[in-house]
Amino acid sequence: MEQLNWMAEYAAFIIMLGLSVVIGLYYGCVSKQNTVSDYLLGGKHMSVFPITMSLVASHISGITLLGVPSEIYSNGTQYLIVGVVNNIVVIFTVIYIYLPVFYDLQLTSVYEYLGLRFDSNIRGLSSLIFAVNLILYIPVVIYIPALAFNQVTGLDVHLITVIICVICIFYTTIGGLKAVVWTDAIQSIFTAVSIMIVIVLGVIQVGGFGNMIRANQEGGRIEFFKMDPNPFLRNTFWTVSIGTTFQWLASLGIHPGAVQRFIALPTYAKAQKAAIFFVLGMAVVKLLTGSIGMLIYAKYKDCDPLMANYIDNDRKLVPYYVMDVASKFPGLTGLFVSGIVSAALSTMSAQINTVSGTIYEDFIVKMMGITVTDLTASVIMKCIAVISGFVCVILVFVVEKMNGILQMSISLGSVTSGALLSVFTLGVCFPWANSRGAMCGMLTSLAVMAWIVAGAQVAIYNKELKFVEKDVFISGCPANTTFRNHTDFSGLSRLNEDVYASPNVWTIYTVSYMHYSTIGTLVGIAVGLAVSLLFPTDENVDPRLLTPCIRNFVYPKYMTKTVTNGKNIAHNKTDTYEPVSQETKL
Repeated sequence: MEQLNWMAEYAAFIIMLGLSVVIGLYYGCVSKQNTVSDYLLGGKHMSVFPITMSLVASHISGITLLGVPSEIYSNGTQYLIVGVVNNIVVIFTVIYIYLPVFYDLQLTSVYEYLGLRFDSNIRGLSSLIFAVNLILYIPVVIYIPALAFNQVTGLDVHLITVIICVICIFYTTIGGLKAVVWTDAIQSIFTAVSIMIVIVLGVIQVGGFGNMIRANQEGGRIEFFKMDPNPFLRNTFWTVSIGTTFQWLASLGIHPGAVQRFIALPTYAKAQKAAIFFVLGMAVVKLLTGSIGMLIYAKYKDCDPLMANYIDNDRKLVPYYVMDVASKFPGLTGLFVSGIVSAALSTMSAQINTVSGTIYEDFIVKMMGITVTDLTASVIMKCIAVISGFVCVILVFVVEKMNGILQMSISLGSVTSGALLSVFTLGVCFPWANSRGAMCGMLTSLAVMAWIVAGAQVAIYNKELKFVEKDVFISGCPANTTFRNHTDFSGLSRLNEDVYASPNVWTIYTVSYMHYSTIGTLVGIAVGLAVSLLFPTDENVDPRLLTPCIRNFVYPKYMTKTVTNGKNIAHNKTDTYEPVSQETKL
């Protein structure tokens, strides 16, 4: 019987990995991906459904599945406001500001835009920053599901990490974008099923949604409109809604992986639909994972697993809960873990596919001036994908030393996301922004955010910066339970209702982590505009490189300019034009 249960737990995991490998083999060997267009854009024959599913899957990682419930359990529901408030702002901004420019240009790498709008130095630096972003983010994506799998099976975390990465690197390298998109779509099914099963079982155990809501209200977890504008409070309506808006713009509006998928669709109307469905899908996922956090609190409101020493850190809260509620149903724990691993695979594969194209286009082709056949280019990108994947595996050893799933991932990503969003925004929205301003703005943003994030993380690691969490209770624990001490704030000063800090910690380090992307973006734009105005140049801006609303205001007589042999050729509004091709780029 025990062996049967063991086999059931592994069945879903093995099936999911097997399907991923089969899809990679199919697109690598049967439907060969031997050209740059095939490998990066799927030949531009993709449909809305798999692209939307791939976008959602690539943005749902173990960080979402484990981090959001843990955040809700510890700090309440304020974070869930992102599922409601941000949708309209994000989708409007992406569809009307960023996407029209990138879709018109039909560029293989989104960073080619920066070469057209500014210069090759901006393009090269931005590509480098993106590669750094990948290196910082992917190890977190890998480590979280490996930790969950370790808790369920007992296998070594680093062994699991290697297994997950090898399979992901295999199908991403062999199959290209089509393999990534279709494995993402299938993996998202595992993820969705696992989430729904856990929610259904949790609701049954606590006696219905009404009891769940009541327990969270009594425990002070229900909180959506904490309207205090103080930026040093960890989670408020303003820090969450403003902060996540900038985060989503960076991950949807100018992220190479998202733009690459939009361009893979045959028409702009379909790209718009994919963007809208993506934002709606992400809102649903956030609400569902938030519900898991509320269910966890409803179950453990009288006996906190961390204080009762059932788990040793909050990263293990969700796997512990799933093992608890699903223990009577062989295979369900394995299904949930396979969902977490699926989410990690989809995110990692999307990032690796994207960065391989970015490095190839922006470093090997542009900066090194190498011209090769499509087949050779495909081989080079596959080699880049393999190397990038294994570098990320090595960095898992660094990630496991850091604390807090959601805060850690947002903090690391914000080091670079603000700088990148600022330079693209300068390009598409401000005709007078020039190369010198864009470079200064990007470097300043990067330096400021690296300083703030590093200072905050060091303070957290040294226990000089701590955050107040919602109250937890142990009155319902068994009498023989050995408890651990709750968070110790001795030697720290209370700065506000959310934050305690040592006198040695600079005030800027205590700003809400949700505002990191906001600060990085605003610093980059402000410095970029100031330098551009102080040191103006006579750079001619191709109107097609500006967002339509700015383009029509600044150039009312001309709708487009085409770049030909390094010269700008203006066209009247009535003229038609083709997308910029490789031969016509600056």
